[in-house]
Amino acid sequence: MQPTSTKRASRSCPPGMSHRRGLTFLEAILAVVLLSMVAMTLSNAVSFMTNMQRRMDQKLGSAELCNRLILQYMDERDSLPNRSLPIEYDTALYRWTLEEATVKFVFDEQSLSEEDPSNVGSGVSLDRIKLITIKVWLAGDSGGSLAYSSAVPNTVITRLIDPLAFNNPDSLETLLAKPGGIEQLFEDLLNGLDTGQ
Repeated sequence: MQPTSTKRASRSCPPGMSHRRGLTFLEAILAVVLLSMVAMTLSNAVSFMTNMQRRMDQKLGSAELCNRLILQYMDERDSLPNRSLPIEYDTALYRWTLEEATVKFVFDEQSLSEEDPSNVGSGVSLDRIKLITIKVWLAGDSGGSLAYSSAVPNTVITRLIDPLAFNNPDSLETLLAKPGGIEQLFEDLLNGLDTGQ
């Protein structure tokens, strides 16, 4: 009887494949940390882009409101909303102010003619031109501020306006049709054309 061989069978890899060992505990921890760092970076980037998009939407909302208020002032200034209350637009609240200032035009000696320099073109008087400034900004209830601040989404529009140069025929018709409209028009003409609020 021949003694049996007690050799252990060696494990051999199939041809073309290398020997691989498993991950150590430290390598697994490092992989989890790296994945969490990548996930955090992506999360921050998405959050930043979302906030930027929201701020741009709020800036656009303030610009649209400011333009509408200017047009409303030109057409029918008595219908402007209450300045002490915020205006809701889309999903945000906005506050606004309106400032009126008189404008003084200065002419050099060469531009002066025999005619009165306060009258230009078709009888438009430069004495009644006003500088209108409307500011619209994000209200504090929507993440903005109670008073105007350039740090929050805002829009400022400034225009030179002749209070009696109606923007369209409907504006004049609306003024004349409302109670006391004719009296208001004549009062504006007689009192130095002061149509301020």
